[in-house]
Amino acid sequence: MLIIASILIGCGTTTKTNSADIITGTEGITAVFSTNAPPAKVFENNNFPVLIKIKNVGAYSIPQNPAESQGVISIGREKDYVPVLSIEENSRLTKSNQQDKDNEMYFFVDGKSQINPQGDELIASLTATTGKLDTQSEHRVSAITANLCYPYKTMLSTTVCIDPDVAGLRPGKKVCSVADIPFANGQGAPIAITKIESLMVPEIDQEVIKPQFLIYVENKGSGNPINLAGFRQACGNDFDKNDPINNRWNVATLKAFTSSENGVQQLVCCPNIYSECPDNEADLNNPDKITGFIRLRDKKDFVRCTFRNGIPKGFDAYTSPLKIEIDYGYMQTISTNFVIQKPLKY
Repeated sequence: MLIIASILIGCGTTTKTNSADIITGTEGITAVFSTNAPPAKVFENNNFPVLIKIKNVGAYSIPQNPAESQGVISIGREKDYVPVLSIEENSRLTKSNQQDKDNEMYFFVDGKSQINPQGDELIASLTATTGKLDTQSEHRVSAITANLCYPYKTMLSTTVCIDPDVAGLRPGKKVCSVADIPFANGQGAPIAITKIESLMVPEIDQEVIKPQFLIYVENKGSGNPINLAGFRQACGNDFDKNDPINNRWNVATLKAFTSSENGVQQLVCCPNIYSECPDNEADLNNPDKITGFIRLRDKKDFVRCTFRNGIPKGFDAYTSPLKIEIDYGYMQTISTNFVIQKPLKY
């Protein structure tokens, strides 16, 4: 009876996924061509399947609405040898309605959650048609590529120590200590916050300090960050031809928030997109002007974020929530080769 009871208890136990386990990792969207689609060999003047497996292994969901925020997949191929592509639509994937873009499709896919800790996936299914080879060619090695461009977000919620006793002269035990906070496991997104350095900066001629944070970020994914504005264009051929290239590649925006007497308050993060650190009242009340702008050089950068209001030096040390959001577009490319050959002659 004891054995049976233990078995029944074990069968009735369920394992809950901790939300902290979901918001980890350094990948967002993963994409691979199916092993046999396209096949290793195809004949000229024939149809063949192309399947792309897409999975969201990150913590941010590619939105369904608005439609302009969905990700885009752009298929590249040698049009002389693969002149026709046909896209099969499904509930999470639609093809472009522009006739000159038979190679584009739009998608959305949910990220990891407590209900779905593995993240969602979808299959992009296409049928391609080969053309004729040159008369003197028996076969040709061709390639097919898929460029994926999509919006993504890195989110981090943590707790920081605020200690107005900068010199450490106040006697007694404190509830916390100012220290650097490392993050080794990512936040379920390709751009990762790797470390937060905390500084308590005294204001000159004032009896206050302003908490300041250096937020270090790194692109740990396999693709390239792009400006969220017009992110879809990165998968088009005319991306760098029609618009200026400034502030386009390897960039992102960062916002930081803390709690205040009036609710949630946005910190002043700089440099902003104008390479400035705002200090006048009008700019400090403009959310765009106090949003940090990340320029990833060698895949790394940092942003400085400061409390809007000073903390009196006479206050005791306390802990404060800190929420960070990084917004960006992301582009990655996959490719595969296949052989086009003429039919065998007997």
